[in-house]
Amino acid sequence: MEPVEIIVMNTRRRKLLVADCHGDTLVVLEKLLEDAGFDTTTVWTAKDALSLLDSGTFDLLLLNQYLPDARCEEFLKELGKRREPLACIVILPSEPEMADFTHLETLGARDVVCKRAYRQVVAAVRECLACNQNSIPAA
Repeated sequence: MEPVEIIVMNTRRRKLLVADCHGDTLVVLEKLLEDAGFDTTTVWTAKDALSLLDSGTFDLLLLNQYLPDARCEEFLKELGKRREPLACIVILPSEPEMADFTHLETLGARDVVCKRAYRQVVAAVRECLACNQNSIPAA
């Protein structure tokens, strides 16, 4: 009998944190991302997001441009101060127009997408995780 080669693949579901102050958006994004194969945790405020980031391991953050207790720029600055910065995608309430979002990229945002463009959100998450695969620690 010939030896059988066993290939072990990492089937760990990637963990996402979604911070948005609109409950309906959180419900839709959570369902969408769970269906796409991700473990998703949702929060309403920047304070809650930072608390979870301190206590949990996440692979990616989806951050609403506007939260009730912090502006996106402030949050990204705080995120950048961490020992191990987390990849972040900023989600906007509507399609990004020709506005200049380089200031968000300078602060560490990997992408800027409309949170209602659901396929685009999933594609951005997958692309960001694929680009960061080597830099994201395994659980």
